[in-house]
Amino acid sequence: MPASSNLIRQFHSGEPAAFGLLVSEHQDDVYTLCLRVIGDAERAEAAAETIFLTAHQAMHRLDPETQLKQWITQLAVSHLESSDESLEPADQIGTDQSATVNAMLGGLDMPFRLAVILRDVLGLSEAEVATILDLPLGTARSRIHRGRLTISRSLVGSVERV
Repeated sequence: MPASSNLIRQFHSGEPAAFGLLVSEHQDDVYTLCLRVIGDAERAEAAAETIFLTAHQAMHRLDPETQLKQWITQLAVSHLESSDESLEPADQIGTDQSATVNAMLGGLDMPFRLAVILRDVLGLSEAEVATILDLPLGTARSRIHRGRLTISRSLVGSVERV
């Protein structure tokens, strides 16, 4: 039986530590996703907390066979898409790598930004990206490709301006 099934069953049976284990296992990925979409550490932390509160409220309805990583990532994506939390595109590319990544991601429309973050920042497979975003595999691949292409073109344009 997968660890996620055990964790969900423990939560359903009232085990107090079960939700804490869920948070421990997934907080880094959820926070990273929020940070890359929002671009501000404080707002990303607040968004991650809201996502985990939503998860806690919904977990009692969760089927024990659910893949927790996909489920919590889908909750995060849904929250980020429905909120007005998003990066503002930066005009300048800085020397700080994190600022550069945020600037490049900020230039992407949300569907492409999410696909690139899930694939290239969180390291999910294309199939997992498709599942989380509720897209056909070909559409997920296309969004990843177009997002990467936009970033590549932005980087080339920034180098040419220097």
